[in-house]
Amino acid sequence: MGNPRGKKKGEEVKTMLSTTKVYIDSRYAITNTGSSIEYQIPGGVELKPTTRCWLSEFTCVASWYTIDQSNSNLFILEGAVRRGLEMPHGVYDLESFRSVMQEVLNGEGRTVGAYSVELLSAGSGGGTVRALNVSCSSGAFAISDDETVRALIGPPIDSISSLVGFPTGYEQRSSHESSLVDLRRVHSLYVHSPSFGAYNSVGPRGERTILAKIPCAVGYGQLIVFQASASEHDYIEAGVSGLTTLRLELRDAGGRLLNLHGTHWSATLLFDL
Repeated sequence: MGNPRGKKKGEEVKTMLSTTKVYIDSRYAITNTGSSIEYQIPGGVELKPTTRCWLSEFTCVASWYTIDQSNSNLFILEGAVRRGLEMPHGVYDLESFRSVMQEVLNGEGRTVGAYSVELLSAGSGGGTVRALNVSCSSGAFAISDDETVRALIGPPIDSISSLVGFPTGYEQRSSHESSLVDLRRVHSLYVHSPSFGAYNSVGPRGERTILAKIPCAVGYGQLIVFQASASEHDYIEAGVSGLTTLRLELRDAGGRLLNLHGTHWSATLLFDL
């Protein structure tokens, strides 16, 4: 049988022997805070600064909440009165989000009439929900955007507006309509590691510690399975001469560590020696 790669048998063996895989399971890390682990590599791996490293495989459960401490805040301006509100942390679908948001808006401290939150469908005949409309029976109000929340609380906090897309600004009126509602808070997770000395990647916020970007196209509680492409550009250079311990972190696009709520995850690192 011919060799489809055009290599001699000895060359293939040499390639196989010069590749080391490190299989990682977060349950066996020496330190583990959920999305940040330190992993000990028995015997270590001898590297050169130019050794190429890939995250070749990754699995985890999509166990983060729709609403958590990073995006639960909402500020409402009613005339000259600013109300600081917080959505309960948890997993939401559109109807539960609408219902709870309405309940929170109508809580203590309200200085205007009753609030109503409605789901809007695309087209006059109904169909797919595309937006939320928040209205008040009497009085004008404004809904905070991310910029306002960060100014009041500080980064890296987002507001509820980051999920439902209320217009930026702080204009007071009797109703506000959001843009397309997207309750998938994490579209991609980023696997970081400060254990290496050289990176050929730049993250959304300028980070230089990213090993891989993992698409998250599954629902809550489902398994994310990632296998890296065979692209010759999909690697980093180790930048160190040896590795005995390895730190890995799972972060969102805003650089925040993900709360996995006790679930574990696994990864495979490949070193081309």
